[in-house]
Amino acid sequence: MPIVQMLASDPDRLVVTINCPQLTPAQVFDCFVIPDLLALWWPPQAEIEPRVGGAYHLAWPGQNWHLRGTYTAFARGERLAFTWQWDHEAEIPVRAVEIEFMAQGDGTLLKLTHGFYSPEDSEEKQGHLDGWLYFLPLLSVLELSPE
Repeated sequence: MPIVQMLASDPDRLVVTINCPQLTPAQVFDCFVIPDLLALWWPPQAEIEPRVGGAYHLAWPGQNWHLRGTYTAFARGERLAFTWQWDHEAEIPVRAVEIEFMAQGDGTLLKLTHGFYSPEDSEEKQGHLDGWLYFLPLLSVLELSPE
């Protein structure tokens, strides 16, 4: 299974990278914003408004988990950014996720930044890291038809 690398970063964010050797930057981007592709590696259900200012709703019905947010950057194959708020954790501040998609050989190097955290948020930050460590390798081994 491919390895997610945690990069050194400020304490108020986590930064991870993973190589997706068989997918182009546009394909990896699509795996974050096309519901049928998302369901291959992350949530089983997704509703997406694919544009800056558009909303998303990701759902794991078996756990009754619902993640919602709004896209703040939307440039296919280059950059995706969105807010992050779980319905079952409404008391936790809204977080931000930014993803950069960089061509690397025939594939893509994905760089994901998640934050911002205060020193008191270390348990939540670790939970987000654990989630990305689990799910990103599932994305990196997807095989999609050529564009």
